[in-house]
Amino acid sequence: MKNLDHNSAQYKALLLGILCAVCGLLLSVVNAVTAPIIEANAIAAVKKSLEEIYPGGSFKDVTEDLIAKDETGLIDGIYEAEGQGYVFTLHGVGYNSNGLTFMVGFNNDGTVSGYKALEQQETSGVGSRCFDDDYSSQIMALTSSDPVPLLSGATLTSTAVSNGINAAKAIFNDVQGISYDPDAAPAAPEKEAQKPLGEEDFSKSEVTCEEVSNDGTTAVYHCSAKGFEGINEADVTVNVTDGTIVSIAVTSFGDTAGVGDTATTDAELARYAGASASTVVDATTGASFTSTSIRAMAAAALNVAAGKEPVSGGSDSGSASAGTGLATEDFSANEAGCRVWSNLDSSAYVYKCHAKGYEGVNEATITLNKDEGTVTSVEVTAFKDTAGVGDKATSAEELAKYAGVSLDSSIDAATGASYTSASIRAMIAAALNMAEGN
Repeated sequence: MKNLDHNSAQYKALLLGILCAVCGLLLSVVNAVTAPIIEANAIAAVKKSLEEIYPGGSFKDVTEDLIAKDETGLIDGIYEAEGQGYVFTLHGVGYNSNGLTFMVGFNNDGTVSGYKALEQQETSGVGSRCFDDDYSSQIMALTSSDPVPLLSGATLTSTAVSNGINAAKAIFNDVQGISYDPDAAPAAPEKEAQKPLGEEDFSKSEVTCEEVSNDGTTAVYHCSAKGFEGINEADVTVNVTDGTIVSIAVTSFGDTAGVGDTATTDAELARYAGASASTVVDATTGASFTSTSIRAMAAAALNVAAGKEPVSGGSDSGSASAGTGLATEDFSANEAGCRVWSNLDSSAYVYKCHAKGYEGVNEATITLNKDEGTVTSVEVTAFKDTAGVGDKATSAEELAKYAGVSLDSSIDAATGASYTSASIRAMIAAALNMAEGN
């Protein structure tokens, strides 16, 4: 055989072919050796989580074999528990834009074998409930043929969970040959029994209400209440003769656009027309927090129209309860302060005081009989609340009520001006406490 010229093209092509063949053989050997190790390492990374569903199980990563069947892009991993079933790791986006990851397992007979969050930052007590025992037990009771129920008050998160589980069901049922209806709608979220407006607990809503106008037949109240992300505000018009709501107009929205504002549509707000304290107004699906803030404002306006406190437990710290003395009222929200202005004689002291009202800080000059621990007179020197509303508490007639009062005295709030009235009582209490050395 004629020797090939080492510089010839034929020789170089032959040499390259031999090198490629050798490299291919080496890669095959390396792959044969390392593939099981790589798979074992991949399994090891999630084995602890997998064993929460199948304790002591023997697992095989079948993601590469089956992931092409996933049309949603929600499946991260698929693991076969030999002889028992399959576990899917999934991701989705609920309320929190950072997303969430979780896993669900199916026994070979189609029953759910496990469900658990891997990582989630959903709102505590809201979206996080999708991984609490109550909802988890609902998931555990399903089969791969059942639609996934949504959770009232956590619609976005439970929808993300439902979508992920549906993606897993599609592949599992295909592998197992199980027929089912993939278009079956999820069960509607089960609503908690709603109480009448006058019986609901709105203490966490931090609701406030201030009368804007009142012609003896209808009154308008400007109210605010805490929603999900911020403070929502509304003008609530009440028929004071029969204690029903005429209308609600949301004036400021502090919650999530595209979510909470579904509770502020004209159709939703129209449901409050004619409602009284004994009326049950259902929450808006998917906007429970904003809906609660609106119900809180509606209930507060009805209460104020009836001469009651806006809402028990709310932030209306400005109205004294019957029989409560100035010394025991909670004026912490008013941030009252006083300084001695003059000492007219051994018993008469004058104090310059300030306290937060509804919109701003009100100021007053308060004269005391120090020996007796009583008020001689009150003069408002700066008024920062709503004109025509809060200034009802600053009239000469109203201020005259404070003459002779002590820390043991109970003073009723000026009707329709509870916040301004509270600021004045807070200043008086501060001055009396200073006079006593407190």
